[in-house]
Amino acid sequence: MRAVRLPATDRKRIAAMGGRSRGQSLQAARRITETLRYATAVTELRGERLCVTRVRAFAGPLPGIYPARQADA
Repeated sequence: MRAVRLPATDRKRIAAMGGRSRGQSLQAARRITETLRYATAVTELRGERLCVTRVRAFAGPLPGIYPARQADA
């Protein structure tokens, strides 16, 4: 019923915003997939095994992404 009450220009504007939002979401999903493929290729070239662990919450940097800091000797 709300759509019936809106003028055609507003319906077009809302539809355009939805289309742009969907396009951005799909583009972000593609970028994430490409990044994960790249990360897998890099770890395979290094001779390592990619290990993905699920965590509900964590503090600090993402685990496994940043190199371990060496203690000062």
